[in-house]
Amino acid sequence: MTQTKKLWLCVIPALYWAADASADYKNDIGYTDLVNLLGTNAPTGANVKVTQAEAGGDNFVYAPDTGNPQFVGKTFSFPGTASTSASGHATGVGSRFYGNDSIAGGISNITSYEANEWLSSISSNTVSAPANGSRITNHSWVGNGDTTVDTGNILRLVDRQVQRNEFIQIVGMANSNSNSPLLGSAYNVIAVGRTDGAHDKGSDTVDSVYEAGRTRPDLVAPQTTTSAATPIVAAAAALLVEAGHNGALTLSKGSTNIAGVGTVYNAERAETIKAALMAGADRATDNTSTSANIIDYRSSGHQTSNGLDDRFGAGQLNILHSYQIIAAGEQNSLQDGGSNNGAIALHGFDYDPSFGGSAGSNRTATYKFNADEDLNLSASLVWNLGVSNNSNLTTTLHDLNLELFDTTTQTTTAFSASTIDNTENLWVSLLIGHSYELLVKSGESNNFSWDYTLAWHMSPIDTAPVPVPAAIWLFSGALAGIGFVNRRKMS
Repeated sequence: MTQTKKLWLCVIPALYWAADASADYKNDIGYTDLVNLLGTNAPTGANVKVTQAEAGGDNFVYAPDTGNPQFVGKTFSFPGTASTSASGHATGVGSRFYGNDSIAGGISNITSYEANEWLSSISSNTVSAPANGSRITNHSWVGNGDTTVDTGNILRLVDRQVQRNEFIQIVGMANSNSNSPLLGSAYNVIAVGRTDGAHDKGSDTVDSVYEAGRTRPDLVAPQTTTSAATPIVAAAAALLVEAGHNGALTLSKGSTNIAGVGTVYNAERAETIKAALMAGADRATDNTSTSANIIDYRSSGHQTSNGLDDRFGAGQLNILHSYQIIAAGEQNSLQDGGSNNGAIALHGFDYDPSFGGSAGSNRTATYKFNADEDLNLSASLVWNLGVSNNSNLTTTLHDLNLELFDTTTQTTTAFSASTIDNTENLWVSLLIGHSYELLVKSGESNNFSWDYTLAWHMSPIDTAPVPVPAAIWLFSGALAGIGFVNRRKMS
């Protein structure tokens, strides 16, 4: 017998949908610069299939208004049994995610789920293929399981979907401190906050695997609610997936086939998209759509052990920088036969399918470069929590570290070595004329074999970074709700 877990939500009716400035935020997240750079060749999210999961509220009303002008030309499917009557919250989220005026207006195929039923769709002994070949799901809701065991199992199921199906999950943090770990406490998701920092920070304690203290969110967007910020990051992810898929082997050195989805290239893997979004983020901002700005990134008391800021994660979304990372293509480490003795360009990424010392893999990966001008470097190393493909949902979390070594002075410039996170990050100024090595290192004494993506972005210095040291509520002031998990048995 297989147990499935269904998240039931009791939702307080919406008072309003926070209508943030819809045009100016595109300037603030680098989208206008991307379009100015690429013109009609800019990605739109075309042919990227997506899912929107929404808390249903009274009578499980959860669906976007398919008659809204923002959704002209879109095809919707509703695999569940909940009412598809329009929800204002779902319509607002959808408008920012795949609406015709969003940055990913080319998305045309949307699967719409009530949150309980989406969770039920992934609750089985073996991982199931994403509905309709979807690559990305947006979750602008949070909640709790009925018990901590149920909560932990749900988090494992979500992490398993990312790891085994390259199924990218964009999740929002609550708009205030809360004890609601779904889904922001999952490892493999991309957790989103607000540029003003007014959101839940840090993961919650669920069990021995999902412990408190891990850095959340992963990045932020300039909106006044996390409900609005999350789909903007989801839309950005769709642009990167399109670019990575269309670039095929030009940008990638490998691929995998996902049942029900098709070929997924290294440039569009879940780890790659997360690493590119984080490495491309702005650590200092000058926004026009909001007065909220990042002005003291990693200031005293806000530095995390994995090189981030405990309020803003990697910083504010910058889709231009993240696109440049993907467009620069995959560049192998020295140990994996990288060209020019492991030399890398100013931007780029590397997906390593086997790292850790086992089965002939390397325990250190070296990426070399020279600073021919004064540069800022941001780099993000991302790997997944492993979850077994059976009813045990056994987890494996390996320990990787990220170091910047100055070969000119033979000193370590920066080091990121968290023991509880599955990202390591650097943000540091480089010295003109110096040569450097980015080093991915195993933090374990025993050998293992695991995959990771490293993404990096270097740009002329305009803001001095702080060196890295060693070693379900619907969001918005308008919407809230409480989640409970019930069990039922299925054959």
